[in-house]
Amino acid sequence: MKNSAIALLFAGLAATAPAMAVDGYIVEIGGASNIQSLRAGMIRQWTEQWFPEGHWHLTGYWEATLAYLNSDDHKGKSAADASFAPVFRFRPNALGGAQPYWDLALGLHLLSTQKLDAKHDLGSPLQLAPLVGVGVTFGEKSQYDLGYRFQHLTNFGVKEPDDGLSLHQVRLTYLY
Repeated sequence: MKNSAIALLFAGLAATAPAMAVDGYIVEIGGASNIQSLRAGMIRQWTEQWFPEGHWHLTGYWEATLAYLNSDDHKGKSAADASFAPVFRFRPNALGGAQPYWDLALGLHLLSTQKLDAKHDLGSPLQLAPLVGVGVTFGEKSQYDLGYRFQHLTNFGVKEPDDGLSLHQVRLTYLY
């Protein structure tokens, strides 16, 4: 079952890629509190840059992902997670070489099930997920990106229970 869900996750991403302009692909792996997470997705960079004076500027990108969440609990469940988010990125003005960055976002998530285990009942399949991330871009055109993200899924108390789910994730991105 788990292998089938992962195969469907990647097949879905591959099928939707031609339908939109895509600048790159992302893969994330992580988890916390007995929940494992595998996420893959696509990004579309913004052309806008704000506050370019000095050495840093604010920009961003659209991110669409599909994830597989799995509880380590013996009575736990797995869930698919489809998400979409505008991500704001604070980064140096220069390209190429190693460049640090900060990400900040509020994503919209739709889960296939709301209860993963006894500690993680999210109350509803619709979740909001604030996230903060740090990382470094590298390569001749900054086409590679390695980062860390902390993300918290919650319905902000709209429906009880709202146990929430906090995830620590390592992220790899390739931009073309």
